[in-house]
Amino acid sequence: MKRYIVICLGILFFSSCSNWLDVKPKTTVEEEEVFGRELGFKEALTGIYIKMASKDLYAKNLSYGFLDILGQRYQPTNIDSYQDELWYTFPSKKTESYTTAIWGKMYNVIANINNLLYYCDKKKDVFTTENYYEIIKGEALGLRAFLHFDLLRMFGPIYKENPTAKRIAYRTVFNREPKEMQPSNIVLDSIIADLKEAEILLKDTDPLNFEFPVESEENMTGDRFLVYRHKRMNLYAVKAMLARVNLYAGNKTEAENYANQVIDSRQFDFVADVADLLRSKEIVFSIYVDDFDQQVEEEFATSGQYYISTSEFLNEMFDVATDGTNDFRIREGVSFDYGLNGITTRKYKQDKMWPSTEGTIVMIRLAEMYYILAECATDPKVTEGFLNKVREIRGVDPVSCTETTKLYEIEKEYRKEFYGEGQLFFFYKRHGYTTFLHSPMLKMVEKNYMFSWPENEELFGKAY
Repeated sequence: MKRYIVICLGILFFSSCSNWLDVKPKTTVEEEEVFGRELGFKEALTGIYIKMASKDLYAKNLSYGFLDILGQRYQPTNIDSYQDELWYTFPSKKTESYTTAIWGKMYNVIANINNLLYYCDKKKDVFTTENYYEIIKGEALGLRAFLHFDLLRMFGPIYKENPTAKRIAYRTVFNREPKEMQPSNIVLDSIIADLKEAEILLKDTDPLNFEFPVESEENMTGDRFLVYRHKRMNLYAVKAMLARVNLYAGNKTEAENYANQVIDSRQFDFVADVADLLRSKEIVFSIYVDDFDQQVEEEFATSGQYYISTSEFLNEMFDVATDGTNDFRIREGVSFDYGLNGITTRKYKQDKMWPSTEGTIVMIRLAEMYYILAECATDPKVTEGFLNKVREIRGVDPVSCTETTKLYEIEKEYRKEFYGEGQLFFFYKRHGYTTFLHSPMLKMVEKNYMFSWPENEELFGKAY
């Protein structure tokens, strides 16, 4: 991966501090020079992906870290228990450092995106390569929507119960002016609008070069900036986001429409090869994390924080009593390592994987599109058909659904499919679960799901 990404660290305009206001100012002249050439836009966009891949964001805490702690994915014995009500108290001594860093760094990345988008139109004449303007602007708009949506899912209300709550601001301008928090439904409209514009820009311009898996980069041809599209906000990542966002908003017709577009594209396919830990051809969108193998070695050992100490805990998560252990998502030596001191996932042991999938954290995968269709279906028999499409390829027997059991069966699939990817907690919140498997809380309410603002935002009710 390092061999094909052109990285210019000087293009990362902001420091890594948590508040995006605390950045070293750059003069207009410097920015005019950077964005006075096409290469500057390529470097700036690359820099945005690098910022997203920090441990405070998607390289850890918004994937296998904080979000999966909240989803009750781990059971370590060498640190304080994750089965503690303080993990669902915002703020608390367990949560405040996470939420403060997430808020600041997410808005920091958004500020970078807004700056790029400003110059994208101001300096449009510097684009000389065919489709670069559309691709770069489309990716940036898609990323802006993606980041705001996750902010809303974390800091926002249980949307179906309180859609007008003012919890975040949708920032579209690069400046230092604070912005009033907006009603969540207005934020959602802005997210969808950005995704729709990105869809238009990327249609017929995105080369859709996914290359998964690639065993060698030596024979790769063409523009290296346009390869590995599964690690960029590609056209179908935008469509998958539109499916995800519309389901969140309760617009099931649109959610079905976009989920079907992703599936029907035939760009992605289910993987039955157990050696392909990431199920590479199912990846719709992911990020690259530099030196990820070292990070994994430290954190997924039983001396780290992200393991399960008893097989009973894991078996409950994967409903082994009903579904057995044929499902390769739980199988020993395939998806998990069963050690004397605990059980750890193999999903992120990628040091000997293909170049196209090394250092990869999946943000959107094909199975989610089937789960969206399953949830949107009005007939439980249709729901079970979509679930069983995934279950069959995972090596587990088909399931039967009734109207009463439908949501529970979908929940089980989220538990199994997205281990280490941070999506389960969002599922529980979206549906307003009052408790869930291994949760220490028996009567969860909205405040137990809603991340707390940093102190200055709480004081002034604005996004700084």
